[in-house]
Amino acid sequence: MFCPKCGKEVPEGATFCPNCGAALQAGAATASSTAPVSGFDSLTKDSKAQEYWLWRLFAYVVDAIIVYVVLAVITALISLPALFTGGLGFFGVVFGTIAFVWGIIFVLYFAVLESTSGASIGKRIFNLKVVSKTGANPTFGEAFVRSISKIYWLLLLLDVIVGLAISKGYQEKYTDHLMGTKVTRP
Repeated sequence: MFCPKCGKEVPEGATFCPNCGAALQAGAATASSTAPVSGFDSLTKDSKAQEYWLWRLFAYVVDAIIVYVVLAVITALISLPALFTGGLGFFGVVFGTIAFVWGIIFVLYFAVLESTSGASIGKRIFNLKVVSKTGANPTFGEAFVRSISKIYWLLLLLDVIVGLAISKGYQEKYTDHLMGTKVTRP
């Protein structure tokens, strides 16, 4: 049985939803007997799901600031000699390559931290943790694949949308679904 207000599963015979506190008339008899259709369904009905994705967004922004500020400083230091020698034209040509390399470094940042400690710096700040099917930290391969969409913001958005569309829960991007990983809030 599922709560008609938030869509969470309720124990049989419950008079109140343990998740949102909504009253269930005559026990769980009036609770909806259908599970949420997708992660989007959970996201629209469950304030916990909305809060969860807000924390994930904040964690991602913190991680992006950390990584890209460091990379911008390194890139500036590397390009400084080109500024004084007039080689900025060449630097402009290779800027696309540098942006791609930045994306790879961003993905590796997540893969290394999530496989070794279960969380990136942003996830630690917001008390989020990546776990595999076994409940342990993901392997490097699992963490790399689940993070590959972070190479470009549009791929990440599609990863989230497809994951929410195919999953009944709200904690999986598509790449999480593929790797059997999940981001939890302990």
